Amino acid sequence: MGRGLRTFRVLAAALAALTLVGCTTSRTPDASGARLTSPSPNPVDSKAADLRTRMDLLLGEHVMVIAKESSAARRADEFTGYLHLLTTNGSDLTELVRSALGETGAARFDKIWTAQNDYLVNYTIGVVTHNKSKSDGATSNLVSGFVPQFSQFAADTAQIPLGPITQLVMQHMLQTKAVIDDQVGQSYPRMYADLHTAYGQVARIGDALAPRIAHRFPDKFPGSASSKAVDLRVSVNGLLQEHAYLSTMTTSATVGRRSAEQGAAAGALADNTNSLASLLNGLFGTSAAVQFDQIWTAKNAATIGYASASTGTARQRALGQLNDVFIPRFSGFVQAWTGLTAFSPAVESQVQGTITVIDDQRSNSLTGVAADDRSAEASMELVADLVAAGAVAKLRARFT
Repeated sequence: MGRGLRTFRVLAAALAALTLVGCTTSRTPDASGARLTSPSPNPVDSKAADLRTRMDLLLGEHVMVIAKESSAARRADEFTGYLHLLTTNGSDLTELVRSALGETGAARFDKIWTAQNDYLVNYTIGVVTHNKSKSDGATSNLVSGFVPQFSQFAADTAQIPLGPITQLVMQHMLQTKAVIDDQVGQSYPRMYADLHTAYGQVARIGDALAPRIAHRFPDKFPGSASSKAVDLRVSVNGLLQEHAYLSTMTTSATVGRRSAEQGAAAGALADNTNSLASLLNGLFGTSAAVQFDQIWTAKNAATIGYASASTGTARQRALGQLNDVFIPRFSGFVQAWTGLTAFSPAVESQVQGTITVIDDQRSNSLTGVAADDRSAEASMELVADLVAAGAVAKLRARFT
């Protein structure tokens, strides 16, 4: 069962406790527990919305894992872990394609995507080992092999013009390659800027494909994949996924005492916080944005503080800031602005997931850090979906 479906099973249960402003219709899960049912269901909750959100998240994760894998190229156990995560990510994308296009489409996609991953890994190895022949060969395969093959696949399956999608895919590939170059060259401020650009660029690919696929197969993907409500769900998920992976990149650099990288990563984390605050400003106004910024900035500081703590006392102080201050403050913030109750367990799970990753990093348990990293990010998806659904329910008139 995919993370998207698991997320919405929990979402359905949590939304049963949602206080809907201006709407008296109750919400309860159906017999399967997988979807919400009511005379006026929340528009973020449809299979078409799931498809777009899931596709963007998996494509975004792919970019983040490439960045993490290239960062770990000189740390063998960690490098291997993120290579496994790259494979898992590709398998999940293949399953998503299978749900829409069946076995033939999934097999075609898997062949193209697996080859791309091989080329990207070979490029990284070539750059790290100064093997120009290897890196040049990988670049050639990406540009002349992956880009046209994936673009044609996208044009065929989503029925969109080949030219524009080819341009999108080529831009994305060049930006991903730049992330690897920056990472290996230890050009950290540029790397985090390029990573943000590549992360946003790949979402454009998902946003181009998913709505058209949903439109082609309305029996499989009923509902809208491009409504304002779904746009919000996708935006919240994207920003919080970016936050989750930037957080653990920052703590990795902190634990590893890579001070130049830590500074650049912390700057990227602050930029992400500003983007989240801006989104909330557009929804609820300046007061909500300012309040969120204060809560989230303190959370970032406590997370980094836990990673950098040199004594047990300092570690417990940082944990107290996360568990005893951040969780109740953020849960109260979300309840105040959306009416969503029963939110704390989702936040607690995400915080604990992040702590587990930092503990892996601190203890040098690098064989399992990638899997734990993904688990922490997956728990953030639940937080994102709950926040988006709560905001849409609170501001229903703006999303109908």
